[in-house]
Amino acid sequence: MKENQQLTLIIALATLARSIIAVSIGLGNDEVYYLTYAQHLQWNYFDHPPMVALLIRLTTFNLNLTNELFVRLGSIIFGAVNTYLIYYICKGIKNKKAGLIASLLYSGSLYSSIIAGVFILPDSPQLFFWLISIHFLIQIVSGTAEAKKLNNRLILFGLFSGLCIMSKIHGIFLWAGFGLYILCYQRTLLKNGYLYLSVLITLLIISPILIWNIENHFITYTYHSQRVSISRGINISGFFREFFGGLFYNNPINYFLIFCSLTAIWKNKIDISTAVKRLLLLISLPLILLLLSISFFRDTLPHWSGPAFVTLLILTSCYISDEIEKTKDRNSTWRKLVNTSCVLISLIALAGILTINFYPGTIGSKNEISLGKKDFTLDMYDWNFFKTEFEKVRNKNIESGITKTTFVINNKWFPGAHIDNYIAQPLGLDFIALGKLEDIHTYDWLNAYKKQLKIGDDAYFITVSNSFSDPNELYKKSFEKINPPIIIKQFRNKKPVRNMLVYLLQNYTGE
Repeated sequence: MKENQQLTLIIALATLARSIIAVSIGLGNDEVYYLTYAQHLQWNYFDHPPMVALLIRLTTFNLNLTNELFVRLGSIIFGAVNTYLIYYICKGIKNKKAGLIASLLYSGSLYSSIIAGVFILPDSPQLFFWLISIHFLIQIVSGTAEAKKLNNRLILFGLFSGLCIMSKIHGIFLWAGFGLYILCYQRTLLKNGYLYLSVLITLLIISPILIWNIENHFITYTYHSQRVSISRGINISGFFREFFGGLFYNNPINYFLIFCSLTAIWKNKIDISTAVKRLLLLISLPLILLLLSISFFRDTLPHWSGPAFVTLLILTSCYISDEIEKTKDRNSTWRKLVNTSCVLISLIALAGILTINFYPGTIGSKNEISLGKKDFTLDMYDWNFFKTEFEKVRNKNIESGITKTTFVINNKWFPGAHIDNYIAQPLGLDFIALGKLEDIHTYDWLNAYKKQLKIGDDAYFITVSNSFSDPNELYKKSFEKINPPIIIKQFRNKKPVRNMLVYLLQNYTGE
C-alpha cells in the first residue's frame, strides 16, 4: 500500500474511532462548562481565551445542534487535520516513513487523539494552531528560504501563534522557545524588521485578552496565579501525579519512545537538521520542565504539557524512521512498538466507554450521602435520566399548585453546567448559578443575560451526591423556606451509582 493510502487509512480509522467515542459518552464537566462559553461570546473568559467558544458555535451551527457529536465535532475535525499536519512536518524534515510513524504515534496518544481529538477543550484548537506554528518555525530556522519567503513565514508565524494563544495561554511557549533559539543560535534574526512585525501581529491578535482582563481587574491571572503560585511546602504527590499523568496521557509506549529519541539526540544519533532539533527541543522541554517544577509546590494538570510532548513526537518519529531503515526488518521491535501504541490507546478507549456506561454501580464512594464521590466516570454518565425524573417532580408540583417556578439554581460551575445543559435548557427553564466567583466562574458574567430572581420567587436547587452542596447552609438567608429534598436514585447496571437531590426553595428574600 502506498504512503498516501496508508495515511488516508490511518486518518479515516482514527476519525471513525473518535466519532464513536463522541456519541457513546456524555459531555464531561469541562466540556459542558465550555459549552456555556458559547451561549454568549466574549473576548475572553474567566478561565480561558475565546477560541473554544467560537469553535463550538461553528460546529453546533450557532447552538442549534448541541448533542455530543456536534459539540465535539470541532475536536474530531482538528484531530484528523492535525494527523495530516504532523505527517507533513515529518515528511518535510525527514521522509514519508517518518511522517507515517508520526501519524501513528499522534493517533496513539491519549492526549492528542482523545483529550484534544474528541473532547471539546481549549486544547483542541490550541494543538491545531500549535502545529501550524511549528511548521512555519521549521521553515524559518532551516535557512533555505529567500528573504521574501522568510519574511512571509515570520508574519504567518506571528498570526498562527497569536491564534494559538487565543485558544489557550500556553501558546506563549511558542514564542518563548523561538526567542531562546534566536538568542542562542540565530541572532541575525534580531536585525530583521519582520520579526518585530510578527511580534506585533501576535500582540494585536491576543490584545482582547488583555483588554478584557483590564476591564475585569485581571481576574483570569489572579485566579490562575492562586492555582500555580509557589506558596507552600514540597508537594511530592503533585509531582508524581504530573509525571505519571504525563506518562499515561501521552501513552506509556510513546513516552518510552520519546525517551529513546532524547537519548539519541544526546548522542547525536538523529539525522535531521541541527537547527530543527534545537528549535523543537527549546519549544518542548521548557514547558515540560516548568510544569514538573511547579508540581512540587502546586497542583498541575498533566494535559497542560500535551503540546510539548506532541512536539517531541516529531523528533521521535524521525529517530524511529532511521532505526527501522537500519534493520530493514518489517517485524522490527520499533515497528511493533509503534503499532502497539495504537492498539493500547484503542483498548483504553474501549475500556473507558464500557466503564462509563456499564460498570455496575460506582467506583467511588459507596456511602449513601456521598454516593459516587471521586467517580470520574459519572461526569459523562446519563444525565438525561435526571432530566426525565426532575420533569416528573416539577409537573407534580405544578399540578398540586405548590409552585410553577421556572428557576433552577446551583452554587458551582460543576455540577451546575451539567444541570444547566442537560436539565434546565431542554425543559425551557431558567438556570442561575448563585455562589462565590471562584465557584461559579464564567456564570458570574453569564447570569447577567438570564432571567433574574425577584423577591418572592421560588427556585429549585439541584445537587448530586458525588458533588453535594447543602442549600440550608448556602441560602438560609436567601429564601424563607427550604423544603426537604426529593431524592432521585440513579442506577448503573442495576446497582446504585448516584443520587440527585431536588430542593424546593420558597420566597426569595433578595439577599
